[in-house]
Amino acid sequence: MRLIAGGVLDAEGLAHVHAQLAPLDWRPGAETAGPAARAVKRNEQADLSTRAGRALEMWLRERILAHPVVAAAARPRKLGRLLISRTGPGGGYGDHVDVALMGPEGARLRTDLSFTLFLSAPETYAGGGLTVLDALEDRSVRLPAGDLILYPSGAPHRVEPVTEGMRLACVGWIESHVRDAAAREILWDLEGVRAAWPQDADPAARLTLDKAIGALLRRWAET
Repeated sequence: MRLIAGGVLDAEGLAHVHAQLAPLDWRPGAETAGPAARAVKRNEQADLSTRAGRALEMWLRERILAHPVVAAAARPRKLGRLLISRTGPGGGYGDHVDVALMGPEGARLRTDLSFTLFLSAPETYAGGGLTVLDALEDRSVRLPAGDLILYPSGAPHRVEPVTEGMRLACVGWIESHVRDAAAREILWDLEGVRAAWPQDADPAARLTLDKAIGALLRRWAET
């Protein structure tokens, strides 16, 4: 399941991110890639290990986790480290899958879902689409700045070569309370029904829906 969470950052939030990025150092993106992906990763990543970098990462984490689409679709249990990448002309990230387990022993993250939060307006660069591969077609997206796409971490994907301008994006990984992707999709569908429930509808039926969602969470969720 691939979903778009619109408006994770508004214009003010985007301006804040760009201002906080200005003084940070940038390092080759291949330094944080897995062995298989290192050869196809051609970008730079902001050094978030400084005090300013850690503050920006925390600020972004709060806004990503607070978005209703992320909360309902991903059911986040853990959010991994965030990476902020910039990709200029000639850069990109070839076909790869994200590693299944991230982090050191004792603090491992199971990567159920990956996300890309676009930080550059699409008219400011050319190329650089995020392409997620599946059995039917390759789907490439270039979202408005401030929008985020969720996709399965195990799905092969790539960042198309940038030909003009500079592509900025924040990427990260989520371990879900609900490990099974099909179960997460069922819960997402039911949450959509609940959100659209008319105010004047039968309250007993709404109570039954609430009961069903709760029962499924108790059956499927890991705490």
